[in-house]
Amino acid sequence: MPMGRTPVALRPGEALLGPEWYTPLPKSGKHGGPQLRLFGPGPSELGYLSWGRRFYGEPPLAPRPREGWHYFMVLEGNPSLIVGGKSVPIPAGTVSIGDPDCPIGHSDEPGRSCKMLTWIWRVPPAHSAVRPKKGGYLRFSLEPNQIRRLTHLHMECRAAVADSTERSLLQLRATHLLMDLCLLEALGNRREPDEAVRFDLAIHYLHNHPSEHAILPGLCEYLQVSKASLNRLFRKHAGKSPRGFAHEMRMHWAREQMADPKRSVKSVSYALGYRHLPDFSRAFRRYFGMSASDVPRAGIIPTTQ
Repeated sequence: MPMGRTPVALRPGEALLGPEWYTPLPKSGKHGGPQLRLFGPGPSELGYLSWGRRFYGEPPLAPRPREGWHYFMVLEGNPSLIVGGKSVPIPAGTVSIGDPDCPIGHSDEPGRSCKMLTWIWRVPPAHSAVRPKKGGYLRFSLEPNQIRRLTHLHMECRAAVADSTERSLLQLRATHLLMDLCLLEALGNRREPDEAVRFDLAIHYLHNHPSEHAILPGLCEYLQVSKASLNRLFRKHAGKSPRGFAHEMRMHWAREQMADPKRSVKSVSYALGYRHLPDFSRAFRRYFGMSASDVPRAGIIPTTQ
């Protein structure tokens, strides 16, 4: 076992962490108890996790860059960040995110404590609105329900760290995304995606729902738009209605599938949601001007009379 490292339980009754996760706090100063800080080994996307009560005035922590994106949340007290030679108050209910190249320190009034949560992620925030500029930082003021959600997510991180399995690595990634979504909500960042992005999302939906003939309700719900807005979107980007575009995609998909000699016309028609083969045959002939059974098959040489 490495010098100065011992396994530690997150809470009574929880699983023990491996020694690679634990590093005690410095013995000098009163920054917190020795069982409240964890370092994560690779390949975990979470590099550091800490929580508890801190006395940042005895002495202050000097600014330094971090090995990842530094999320700092204050639950109680009124400490300050030391950034760019300035002291920035971080009252209770505030979260800051620092870029890895942003030297950040902590300070407080001597004898005064704060209760905090910290994450350092090796991957950047998932959304540009909560991603600080290089060498910079961001602050977010939270509502009580958002504070509760982030506190719960911190506890989920502790449980995932204690598990130390492939599944827990995926859980940490999902938790990071949920954190960023919560901060987006705090920002009030509800900007609508631009039209090109929305149209790409529509195409993705159609590719994954080839058997859905009544396409409008599902598409409207997926994109969160009205039928009129959906129709304008397709008229602008595809030159046709959503229903016409979806039908075109289905017909071309059918032709591609029937080029495979292993696929029958019947199986393709059912995959496209047709309940009766004649209905599919008529639609195919109307669109391509030829019978579905006449589609050339790969590797098969047509017979000549």
